[in-house]
Amino acid sequence: MQLFYLPDITNKAILSKEESFHCLKVLRCKKDQLIHLTDGKGNLFTAIIDDENVEACSLRKVKKILSKKSKYKIHLVVAPPKRFEKSEWMIEKISEIGVDKVTFIYTQHSERRKIKLDRLEKISIASMKQSNSLKKLKIEEIISLQSFLRNYNTNDEKYIAHMDEGNELLKKSFKKNKSFTILIGPEGDFSSNEITDAHKKKFKSISLGKNTLKTETASIIACYSIIQLMS
Repeated sequence: MQLFYLPDITNKAILSKEESFHCLKVLRCKKDQLIHLTDGKGNLFTAIIDDENVEACSLRKVKKILSKKSKYKIHLVVAPPKRFEKSEWMIEKISEIGVDKVTFIYTQHSERRKIKLDRLEKISIASMKQSNSLKKLKIEEIISLQSFLRNYNTNDEKYIAHMDEGNELLKKSFKKNKSFTILIGPEGDFSSNEITDAHKKKFKSISLGKNTLKTETASIIACYSIIQLMS
């Protein structure tokens, strides 16, 4: 199924310039053809192409045919890798496996304090469509870990992954819940003060295994482990 993304879907919908070009020029869809849409919120729609305007393709007979609700939510909070292309790869993969939200943070040992949010948004949309998912990854702008912890009060099951040899494996600390938040630090790991601050906010220290993992690898393993443990 070829999927198009439109965040605000109404009875008379208009595709964005990028989606219009992809629909009409790349895929060579035609007027009166049936296409599928998602709003990125778990809903699937059908619609009929009303014209062939490559700048703003309008649609008619928009109809919701499916609505999926997640049984649980995963929020990844992560320090971006030094090389931005690693963040791009990570966003693509966590979008494919169905992570709900990612917040980028910078920490005492971070090597990167800026992200290209527009670029990451485009990657998340493309990944959602490619994997035929109906849920778009929500991406938050980068903030300090201190700011994140200061303002974060939820009933999530909360984990912080770091390289203390005494940490239990995630699967041993795991408890089923409706929502999860997991903190992943930079390659230099979290500082002891940051770990203490996270503990004060009820984050549990966990291990992702014996091997030292890169940030992007740890992020995917942590999120996918939660998905598997919830299945």
